[in-house]
Amino acid sequence: MPYGLILQKKNLLNVWQIFQGRRDVLAREIYNNILNRLPAALILASSIFGIIYLENIYIIFVLLLIVTLLLMKEWLTISNSPINLKQILFFITLLVFSFYFGDYFINLYLFLTLIFWLIYSIFLLSNKTLSLVSFNNNFLGIFLILSFLFAMVHFMIFSELINLNKFFVLFILFFNTVLADVGAYLVGSSFGKRPLFPDISPNKTLEGFFGGLALVALFVLIIFIFEFIALDFLFISLFCIPFAFVGDYFESQLKRGSNIKDSSSLIPGHGGIWDRLDSHIAVVPIFVFLSNFIL
Repeated sequence: MPYGLILQKKNLLNVWQIFQGRRDVLAREIYNNILNRLPAALILASSIFGIIYLENIYIIFVLLLIVTLLLMKEWLTISNSPINLKQILFFITLLVFSFYFGDYFINLYLFLTLIFWLIYSIFLLSNKTLSLVSFNNNFLGIFLILSFLFAMVHFMIFSELINLNKFFVLFILFFNTVLADVGAYLVGSSFGKRPLFPDISPNKTLEGFFGGLALVALFVLIIFIFEFIALDFLFISLFCIPFAFVGDYFESQLKRGSNIKDSSSLIPGHGGIWDRLDSHIAVVPIFVFLSNFIL
């Protein structure tokens, strides 16, 4: 047998062994992590889908209020800093302004939120985030939590989407963000070799980042082919997906600075509310702000 053919067969065998190894790693990750989290995840997903499907805005408002209070409680745990009178007045003032000035104030607020996430992204890429974020800054926590609340409320009340169901759009937006997280986890745990920001989260890799983007892009392509939703929405949602990873890194940095693993133990196998919504807290305000001018 010619030497070249033998060498080619050896190379193919090595590739096959590598593939088998990666497949075994992927199967192990799915079994050890995803299946353990599946019961709580199914309950959460079913609850969210049921609430959105009912299209009852009052139920959603009550749920958002509960989530806001839980996020505040978890932020105080992460920051390890008790809230003071100035911060309470800051929280109340923003709520009063949102009610009094309505659409104009919330649009400005969401614009400032977009600016914050852009600045944080720049600092993240330049590895200077420690100089930007104060871990015990409750003003920052209030600002970000209310940005998520205001974005959700604004989308339900003020957004005017032509031939689009707001609740369906909201579901797709949340689903896209979850897909990005799942894709990043599966690809990163199986093929990841190059950590993006090892000082913040050494387990999150460049391969995982592109894996999450690829999974979302595939889903968006399917939606586009079957014309389930407007093309403008798909472009905005794709633009927002990188901020899902930014929100994830932001929370990872906060937890690392406080030397804790999860924001709380509220959800078995998942941690706390902030652990589940870290990506959405960044994505939703940006999406709602951009949709006001494009959709």
